[in-house]
Amino acid sequence: MGVVCASGGQCLNAGYLTVQDTLDSLLGRYELRIPNKEIMSEFSAITAHYLHVDENSIDVLTDKLPQKDWKGFLRGYRKILMDTISYFDLINENSYQTLLLGLLMRLGNAYEISSNREHGEGRYDILLSNKTSGEPSLLFELKYTKDENIDLTKLAKLACDQIIDKKYDHDMQNVIKVGLAHRGKQVEMYVHA
Repeated sequence: MGVVCASGGQCLNAGYLTVQDTLDSLLGRYELRIPNKEIMSEFSAITAHYLHVDENSIDVLTDKLPQKDWKGFLRGYRKILMDTISYFDLINENSYQTLLLGLLMRLGNAYEISSNREHGEGRYDILLSNKTSGEPSLLFELKYTKDENIDLTKLAKLACDQIIDKKYDHDMQNVIKVGLAHRGKQVEMYVHA
């Protein structure tokens, strides 16, 4: 396996990340991107290694999204949550967002991947903006609860409704909205095309 950088700055200096956009130079906030397919492949290998899964398992999972195989994606995502991640690592919404972003990195050739960007009347969690004209983009909103009394299916729908209510897809064409609701290693999904 290749180089693992302790911080974004080290990865930037080593050439494993490049600056795509300056968000706030005074605060040192930049939008970074992976510069090429070889490094993208290395980051994917690191993700698979960290999750203790083979890269093919991640490929099978991420291949379900462009195919719009929502049940297949959910089945694969549940398997990764059950088989690879410690319950103690899944402590808040950000834990799941970081995990999902790591898994989705494999789609970087087909999608522009971004997260936590202000858009519409708020900040979306994850956007996979399709690089192919006419093909749908995917906008994810994640929710997390510890409350055993909350119905995760309803919470996933609320996540999807938030995308619509907050207009996270403002000025975007052909966007599929995906709500994911988590509790521990449980997850439910709601999709609005």
